Amino acid sequence: MSRALDSETVASLKTSNLLTVYNDIASALSTKSSKLLEIEFLPKSHPLPDGCNVLIEGNSIAVTKVKLVQAFIVARQVFLKHMKVCDQEKEKELRDATAVMLLLDPEYLTAANTRKRLILRYEGGSRSEFEEFLKDELRFVDGYLTSRLHRHTKSPTVWSHRRWILEKLKDLNMEHDILEDLGSVVLIAAERHPRNYYAWSHMRWLVQVFHNSRTRTADDAKSQSDYLKLTSVVKDWCLKNPSDISGFAFLLFCLFNLGPSSTAARTERCSGICGDVLRLAVSFKWTYESVWVFLRTVVASNICTEQTRIEFHQAIETISTARPDGRPVLEAAKEWHQRNQKDLGR
Repeated sequence: MSRALDSETVASLKTSNLLTVYNDIASALSTKSSKLLEIEFLPKSHPLPDGCNVLIEGNSIAVTKVKLVQAFIVARQVFLKHMKVCDQEKEKELRDATAVMLLLDPEYLTAANTRKRLILRYEGGSRSEFEEFLKDELRFVDGYLTSRLHRHTKSPTVWSHRRWILEKLKDLNMEHDILEDLGSVVLIAAERHPRNYYAWSHMRWLVQVFHNSRTRTADDAKSQSDYLKLTSVVKDWCLKNPSDISGFAFLLFCLFNLGPSSTAARTERCSGICGDVLRLAVSFKWTYESVWVFLRTVVASNICTEQTRIEFHQAIETISTARPDGRPVLEAAKEWHQRNQKDLGR
């Protein structure tokens, strides 16, 4: 959503009751629910009825740009009034104001930091209360990251805020389900905004912090089960989004940095996934650079079988014949593989 204001929006700021608009939107955003909020910006072709400032149905919220700008003006006034000297009675006002501000501008770093400051006030008190504040904030942030908000799904400020929350939960020695995060947050954000570097970087951080920090060994049964599920889910997502280089890059990270210590087991898993990608690439005649960068990297490593290398070259020949327009990508993958064979994956 553009931050530029047209003449119609400017005119509406002079005629509307801005405080009422703000209260309605802030109230909708602060509604507590076990489900994540689903927020959507309505285009001009879908104006709100007279007297209606926000559409609410269950956990779904829809608002127009005009109404959000009107609410932002009041939110910023509230924020500036209370941000420096905030007693407990004014906490809710600050939370509501920052929620509206971040909805209009997800890179409003001062608003995000103020929400952190409000949570930290409870860090030295009751553990259960502090934990509940963190969980509420996590639901709030996840709603912004998974809604149909183009800027929010790839916002470094919002992803960084989520990371901060999880670090605080980790300090409380709380277990965190990274597979749940993958399915309910990261993959959704990655679909909302293709090639979502920030979403996949966050997932890589989750794996490194919450998976690798466990005391069990790489060959532990539970660890192996988690690894198989993780790679399987990511592989399936990549096959449904073959042009997404960020997803394939994370799959490479999983194959090269996680999994069993046994060379045979790692080879079997990597070759199996590579074979699945090759079969679909041949079936659909894929010439996406993302697919072939992934394939060339895995096949050039020493964790791939000779049979997979043969299938890789056969696939290039088959697709080159069917898709002459894709030959530059395929030939580049073949040449790169020949130059780097067995130099990776060690």
